[in-house]
Amino acid sequence: MEYIAVLLPSISIGIIFWLILRWIFRGDRTERAAEAGAQDDAARWYEQLKQREGDDLPFGRPSHGPDDPER
Repeated sequence: MEYIAVLLPSISIGIIFWLILRWIFRGDRTERAAEAGAQDDAARWYEQLKQREGDDLPFGRPSHGPDDPER
């Protein structure tokens, strides 16, 4: 019985720590999935806008590299 009394606090803290980490990782996974969905939705919207408006980019010119003569 003494062994249980000695080990019970450590086991309890370990279980609480595991539950907290599980909660954090599940929240992170959910947030990443929501962000990916939002990025996909924005990309789809932008492609639809480009098809409707033509190749004229509605949000400015694309960035060019240092060797580009238009820069």
